[in-house]
Amino acid sequence: MMKSRIRFSTFLVAALSTILFLLLRGSFQSTSENSNGSKSPSPIVSAEYLIRREENKVALPFGSQTSHQLSKPASEVEEQRAALAERAFPNTLTYEKALCNGRRYWALIQAGNPNPPRVTQKEFDESGWTLNEGYPKIIDDDLKGPIAHLGISTDPAGLYRVAAQQFSPFTNQNGQPQDDPSGGQYLQDYIPASGTIIAAENISPLQNLITYFRDSGQPPATAEQMRDLLPPLNRWSDIVWFVWAQKSGGGDDRAGGLRYIFRDNIINNDTKGVIDQVFHIPSYSFDLPWPGKTFDVASEDDGKALLGTPHGAGIAWMMADHRDVLGPRGLKVTCFTGDGFFKPGTQYFMLFELTRGG
Repeated sequence: MMKSRIRFSTFLVAALSTILFLLLRGSFQSTSENSNGSKSPSPIVSAEYLIRREENKVALPFGSQTSHQLSKPASEVEEQRAALAERAFPNTLTYEKALCNGRRYWALIQAGNPNPPRVTQKEFDESGWTLNEGYPKIIDDDLKGPIAHLGISTDPAGLYRVAAQQFSPFTNQNGQPQDDPSGGQYLQDYIPASGTIIAAENISPLQNLITYFRDSGQPPATAEQMRDLLPPLNRWSDIVWFVWAQKSGGGDDRAGGLRYIFRDNIINNDTKGVIDQVFHIPSYSFDLPWPGKTFDVASEDDGKALLGTPHGAGIAWMMADHRDVLGPRGLKVTCFTGDGFFKPGTQYFMLFELTRGG
């Protein structure tokens, strides 16, 4: 009797193990298709790698298969500064890395995209996006002063608070139906009369999926699995421009009046860390109320470093992709903090101003 129980237990464990293996293989099959149609294993990649890979795509100029040859630090002083920054800000994007990103982004902006994307309503719908305009039209108190100083009207009649939400099933990049939405959301205030966008709350589909995999304890996704789980239309720059063009009057021609893009109450540690490094202050201690300090991207390394942060990347892509509509533009970045209600280092704001000529 005892032996039969042991044999049954062994059989049960083996059967359950086989079923579990088959389920996992179906859910997380780690293969990719070669050019000849055969299947080969795909390496498991971390979420962080996927983000960096997406960010590093900007290193390739449009139509080129080779990366820009960017200059290295020009002196030992700069090299020492980079090394010090690595130690002082171990968990954030360093100044030198942000500067390298910013130089690439600025080169893209100047060149423009010869094949600019034009998002259609059909693509928007098929990617599972919907627009929610039911939010109260409330401007952050810390932005009321800067907005008034710049002469921007916040009359509700000309202000559109719109959340683009990826909460619906979609057709993925392989043309297959995907029942589980990414949960991404881009919430902005659009004020067409003054050419203003206020980026309020933004969680990209990619970032939301990465957070899900991390918090659920599931194995890291492969690049192929991420493609299956992400809608084809997922970048902040594409979604926000699509809505901006609509609210500006229904087309790209009027969208060319874009001038101000506010980044409201920044919580991203990479962006905050670079701001701290630009101002040569300890981490999370920035305290400079409006009018803050302004940097020119074309002529100042600090301006390029700020452009090279996660909060500058989307703006760079938007300007590069729509240079044909926006025309040649300069770019200035202003960093400032709230009105002092919160302790220093807790509220960071950025204003990107698209100036005429560039």
